[in-house]
Amino acid sequence: MNGLAASWALTDITDSPAVVASLQFATALPAFLLALVAGALSDIARRKSLVLIGLGGSAVTSGLFTLLSATEAETTTSILTLTVTLGVFTALAAPAWIALIPGLVPKEELPGAMSLSSASVTLAMAGGPAIAGFLIAAASPTAVFVVNVVVFVGGMFALRWWQPEPRTGLPPEHLRSAMRVGVQYLRYDTPLKVTIGKVVPLAFAAMVIPALLPVISRFQLGVGPAGFGVLAASSGLGAILGLLVLPWIRSRIGPDGVVLAAALIQAGAIALLAGVESVPLAFGLLTVVGIGTLAIISTVMTALQVVLPGWVRGRGVAVYLLALQGSLAFGAIAWGFVAQQTEVSTALLLAAAVLAFSALAVTRLRLNQYQDHESDGVSLMDPAAPVTSVHDTDGPILLTATWLIGEGEKEDFLQLMVRVRRALRRQGALDFHLVEDVENPGTIVESFSVATWSEYLRLPSRSTAADSHIYEALQEFVGGEMPPLTVARELKF
Repeated sequence: MNGLAASWALTDITDSPAVVASLQFATALPAFLLALVAGALSDIARRKSLVLIGLGGSAVTSGLFTLLSATEAETTTSILTLTVTLGVFTALAAPAWIALIPGLVPKEELPGAMSLSSASVTLAMAGGPAIAGFLIAAASPTAVFVVNVVVFVGGMFALRWWQPEPRTGLPPEHLRSAMRVGVQYLRYDTPLKVTIGKVVPLAFAAMVIPALLPVISRFQLGVGPAGFGVLAASSGLGAILGLLVLPWIRSRIGPDGVVLAAALIQAGAIALLAGVESVPLAFGLLTVVGIGTLAIISTVMTALQVVLPGWVRGRGVAVYLLALQGSLAFGAIAWGFVAQQTEVSTALLLAAAVLAFSALAVTRLRLNQYQDHESDGVSLMDPAAPVTSVHDTDGPILLTATWLIGEGEKEDFLQLMVRVRRALRRQGALDFHLVEDVENPGTIVESFSVATWSEYLRLPSRSTAADSHIYEALQEFVGGEMPPLTVARELKF
């Protein structure tokens, strides 16, 4: 509702496609800039508190929208600035909100839960713009902003009834360390990279519709605010229709087939929209785009939740949002620029071509292989013995193990250690080394370090069932008895 009211107010001030499209850039930019911070906070702070702060800040921002609109003092700068501000509070709460879902349902029900989560957004996409459009037509954008204040405050009261499970165990991670671990996890985790790479180019191309829809509605189709609201709601309606058939389709062609088919259908609908002047036909095409959007986003989000272990889920979601919102932000600017320099129809046709090409290009990134990914936590290390000489913040902490490798086994051992290194780096290790005693060939010392003693204490909780296969392979290689880990603290001098 807020986005539609702000878009309509902006078209009252300017008819520039580039300026109007920049509203979507302003919406997506905060999520791009703040994703890592928000993700780290969602893993180390109370997620309920983060969501409440996001709702409260959004209510205050909507109040400022109301004040400017009621006094007719809004300008291009004020609308964009408040949109960015609203995006900041949304970005702060988003990773915490998304990361809650896997903790509420059993793993086998996660696809359905993600579809229902998408449905709640879908209902907002369908109902919000339509309601906003009729409110603008009957009164003014001010009425929309007033309703938004009420909705955000109501959300804060509703959240009071939800009681999250209390956090136990170690003290929270430090923010900077948590952000580093999140980036490091992305670097060394292939499933997360595949999931993100699957959606980013598609989102960039598909952003042409949200970016240019205000211009298309007002100047190509010649509709008023109510008509704009109905057209904006069409994508949400399409998403609801997609929700009804998506489980049936996914069970037959798999997640990769869903993404490919949805993107190609979207590309065709966007290309046809370039030459449409009929409002009903435009509504139908936008509905098709909405079906594709729901199919792609819910499929990729399900894969994301499956591959992420609980201890880093907020940060993993944040990295995903960073990549997604970055593609949306720059997509909005790019398609607004193309439309400004050429025509809106040219931008739509070019975006459709880019979307179709991208859909084919990302087919090599396979989500199917991760449908049964084992991300549940499994402890593969013995808990650290209690000591009094080390504090939680002391570090770095060096861990070493000495392996005795038989002649002719070194290459197989090194191949196993490649997997060990990736697992430990994914879990937050700062480095990893193997050194061999030159006087005793086959005596190999494995060493790696973590930032602090508390990071060392967290290592046992960061292993997953997928990592257990590495551990079992090592046990088989050495005949069952694993060498003990030696733990040492670096001294400052």
